[in-house]
Amino acid sequence: MPTSEIVISGITEPDMPDIIEIEKQSFTHKWSLNDFRSEVLHPHSICKKACLHDSGIMAGYICVRIMVDEVHIMKLAVHPAHRRKHIGSLLVSHIKDEVLEYLKYKVLLEVRVSNTAAIRLYNSLGFKNLYTRRRYYAEPEEDAVVMAFDLTGSNWK
Repeated sequence: MPTSEIVISGITEPDMPDIIEIEKQSFTHKWSLNDFRSEVLHPHSICKKACLHDSGIMAGYICVRIMVDEVHIMKLAVHPAHRRKHIGSLLVSHIKDEVLEYLKYKVLLEVRVSNTAAIRLYNSLGFKNLYTRRRYYAEPEEDAVVMAFDLTGSNWK
């Protein structure tokens, strides 16, 4: 899908039903409506949605938190009907460009070890595997791979 067909903008209250629907279809451990509202309102968070330009249908979202010298991807999801169309890549790239303004050093995230599609996506965007967090996820219990992208271009391993 050409990136010109996607519009990225901030998440607002009217977006919440679509966010919750994508969340339900994407995760076993789901954020609640209140979790999303809190994140959107948090002063150190950036929350964006990706919508199809022609219809305005929400295709995905990302929420990140600025933490001292790091940017942590809290949530990233793409609606199942729109996966494998580079929407996740576009959202991450947009955030990477936006957080450069904050002069942070790393973008961090956790991903289930079994989520090979997400790991491939993050690797293709320049993220590196740092280490594994044992039993990080519940429902079902699973390890997480901690991944990072270095915004400074230096070797941070």
